Amino acid sequence: MSDARRLLPPNSTALERAVVAAADEERLAPEVIAQLWDAAACPAAHLPWLAWALSVDEWDEAWEEAAQRRVIAASIAIHRKKGTVGAVKQALAVLGHRGRLVEWHQTSPMGVPHTFQAEIEIDDRGIDDAAVAAIERQIIAVKPARSHFFMRLIGTSRCNVRVAAALVHGEAITVWPLMLAETAAAPPAVRFCIGWQAWSFTAVYPL
Repeated sequence: MSDARRLLPPNSTALERAVVAAADEERLAPEVIAQLWDAAACPAAHLPWLAWALSVDEWDEAWEEAAQRRVIAASIAIHRKKGTVGAVKQALAVLGHRGRLVEWHQTSPMGVPHTFQAEIEIDDRGIDDAAVAAIERQIIAVKPARSHFFMRLIGTSRCNVRVAAALVHGEAITVWPLMLAETAAAPPAVRFCIGWQAWSFTAVYPL
């Protein structure tokens, strides 16, 4: 590149210098070009151009970089099955929204033919008018051309719920020392007895 620049006249314009710089062999290396077409490896500054090249239907510079890369990576798969329920669901998923489609023949009673209801879950991030408009544009871009729809927003909140239960059972027994609250004497026992004693003296003399 430096040799090519030296061939330019001193009064060369910025455009001419940029054209020469674009022909830099290092910038045109196959691995560098491959990165430009890879949604995961493309430099962040070039993502809008990659989205345009892959015909991304809905794009917002305010999206986070991860969301932009996700939309670009899914663009080809969505275009392959445009006009199907799967395409609508995938388009909503890459925008970061969970959605459920209820077609006219899935309702009771049946609805108007070629209509469907798009039920979009709104999580803790919330949603504004701009996001609603983006969802509508995305659905219109991938839905069957003959189908009409109306959208229903459903507020949801997901969290980890932990439930625990514990049961403690016991008995407390107190043993007090023996205490006489009342004393009573038993009735006396009466006994009668009689004693008798008698004796006599006998003298025996020799014959």
